[in-house]
Amino acid sequence: MDFKKVTELLDRIALTGLNECGLAVSLDGKKVYEHYSGYSDAGKTKPLCGGELYWIYSATKVITCVAALRLLEEGKISLSDPVSKYIPEFSSPVIRDAKTGEIRPAENTMTIEHLFTMTGGMSYDLNSAPIKEAAAVPGAGTLDVVRAMGRVPLLFEPGTRYKYSLCHDVLAAVVEIVSGERFGEYVKKNIFDPLGMSSTGIRITEEQKARMCDQFRFRLADGTSRLVEKENHFFITPDYESGGAAVFSSVEDYLKLVSVLSVGGTAGGYRLLRPETIALCETNRLCPDALADFVTGRLYGYGWGLCGRVHINAGYSLSLSSEGEFGWDGAAGAFCLVDRRNRVGYYFGTHALGCTYLYHWVHPTLRNLIYEALD
Repeated sequence: MDFKKVTELLDRIALTGLNECGLAVSLDGKKVYEHYSGYSDAGKTKPLCGGELYWIYSATKVITCVAALRLLEEGKISLSDPVSKYIPEFSSPVIRDAKTGEIRPAENTMTIEHLFTMTGGMSYDLNSAPIKEAAAVPGAGTLDVVRAMGRVPLLFEPGTRYKYSLCHDVLAAVVEIVSGERFGEYVKKNIFDPLGMSSTGIRITEEQKARMCDQFRFRLADGTSRLVEKENHFFITPDYESGGAAVFSSVEDYLKLVSVLSVGGTAGGYRLLRPETIALCETNRLCPDALADFVTGRLYGYGWGLCGRVHINAGYSLSLSSEGEFGWDGAAGAFCLVDRRNRVGYYFGTHALGCTYLYHWVHPTLRNLIYEALD
């Protein structure tokens, strides 16, 4: 294995408008590469050395899906279950016509599978009136806000199109209801603690805040970054735990999750998921219209399954990963990959909001350089 080109790319990234980045790679369940470049602080006085923390934003969604998949394989939920079985506020959804604004009752039932696959018809509008009203109530928690989401008009009939949305926030609420535990407690007990992810969580301590990299917002116009606060604005209320964006983690911690998934779901005697459950994540579940919605310039050759994107056409994607590879990314530049056929997992971390060139160029380039290094 020769990771020279990977290291060179990571070091080049940290010389651009990005302040820092880190990467860890596993093969056959063992870490085979780890490298950090840049500085954890805006003043460039603290070189990255590993152990730094990041808000991982939408890389949280992989964790949420794993949590829900555990309940699925235990028979506690079914993909065909109506969401309203667990959250009655979703029992009578309405749809707002995008052209006329007309409101009409939905004909399709929103199911648990629709939450997994972002085909529920929801949006990512955190400023909708029902959500803002629920969030304004003192002490409002996850379930209070998610129940209010059931009153927000949908954009389309569930199951017919794809829209990146709050579906995984609703899925986390289902995990909370079915398990009888707060979402953060459930993932800590069933994912973070058993895998030794001691630097991962939702409720961040003062000590952990001190380990968090400074956060930046990237300017595409000139490739510069400006410092922003370290806060995560997806906490709709202080007690809200977003299944879509609430988790913080470190590069080496998140690698533990993708590593165990890449070797079939068991590590150190602990079974996170069965291989057949992980296999459910390796197939596109979008209908043709929904797949057309999903495909973008950075995701040619990919569909969407039960745990984020899924690689379905290597000839179209030009990816060196196997078909069936899955994972997702995050608003500050995170990227995770699970490739069970090649027994490869990796996690890339940085803290740059709005840096679309990461998604369109760095992530796919880095992916292929990693596979070249492993070959």
